[in-house]
Amino acid sequence: MSGIPSVMKAAQQTGYGNVRDILILRDDVPVPRELSSTQVLVRVHAASINPIDWKFLDGTFSLVTRLSFPHIPGKDVAGVVVDVGSNVKRFRVGDKVYGNFGMGDGSFAEYARADESLLAIRPQNLSMEEAAAVPLTCETSYEALFTKLSPPVGAGSKILICGGSTAAGLYAIQLAKAVGAQVSTTCSKRNFGLLEKLGYPTSETNSDANQLHLIDYNEKDFGKELKGQDYDVVYDCVGGPEQWISAQEILKRNGQFITIVGDHMKSSITFKAAVSTVSSLINRKFWSVFGSAHHGYIFHSLSQRYENLDELRTKYFENGKVKPIIDTVFDWRKDGVESLYALYEKSQSGKAQGKLILKIADEE
Repeated sequence: MSGIPSVMKAAQQTGYGNVRDILILRDDVPVPRELSSTQVLVRVHAASINPIDWKFLDGTFSLVTRLSFPHIPGKDVAGVVVDVGSNVKRFRVGDKVYGNFGMGDGSFAEYARADESLLAIRPQNLSMEEAAAVPLTCETSYEALFTKLSPPVGAGSKILICGGSTAAGLYAIQLAKAVGAQVSTTCSKRNFGLLEKLGYPTSETNSDANQLHLIDYNEKDFGKELKGQDYDVVYDCVGGPEQWISAQEILKRNGQFITIVGDHMKSSITFKAAVSTVSSLINRKFWSVFGSAHHGYIFHSLSQRYENLDELRTKYFENGKVKPIIDTVFDWRKDGVESLYALYEKSQSGKAQGKLILKIADEE
């Protein structure tokens, strides 16, 4: 297709280590023009960062997946389709899309290719930056609440979300409220204002089921605060064994605990950590079946399906029930490689109040 350059600007990871040592920005990277029959080429307008991005950067996941260097990082993407493979059915040139590239080519580049199954049409009411803030974290929470749990979260469900100010937590609160659930959540006091931006009435007491109940985890243990209140679900976006321990105090008989982090939220995935994680999972699965309370334990990882992104668009974003919360938009056209460093370092700090976005091109 005419108008597509032969080279592009892209971030490149040259090895494992500190972001300032192994991440560079080049303007002579070949555009991935060769497409399989089911791939599309996307002109990237915006991308966002997730913890998995810097865990692949520092080598945390090197035991699980070895990267080939140089590697273009980035998972979440929003952009415009500029070329399609011979057997692509769902898109045509000019479509505005969003998605999560998974383990394929990265999104921190002016152009990126991906199988059409990883992308969906972008919500019409979202900007490119807002759309890039959605895929990985929102789809993770969508699957956790609505496809991995049985029964799923619905009207009248009582759910406690550990880490309501995390990106996954912010989406989980909105998704749960959208279907009529009663929601409590933990976060630090400094993030109460962030949760108030979601637009729900909030309270530090649990007296009104229609309010979003906020618990400062620095001051209160939710297991003691909500002991015996028969919650249907605890959704853990923080990690650590204490979440599971406290959850057992508040879950009803046959209640469900689902985590996207597990116990080892900060450690590298060493053989020892992997063995410990598997051991803990087996132990908790055993007691979820044979324990007197029968509390279900689920370790959830994302199973990407474009149908989820389509449903999020039509049922939650385009009707205003869910919205992205953005902390900062970084622009490498203005700040060069420093924008990448700042993006990674703020994500690693854990201080972001919403999603961190990398702007790559203006919206047309």
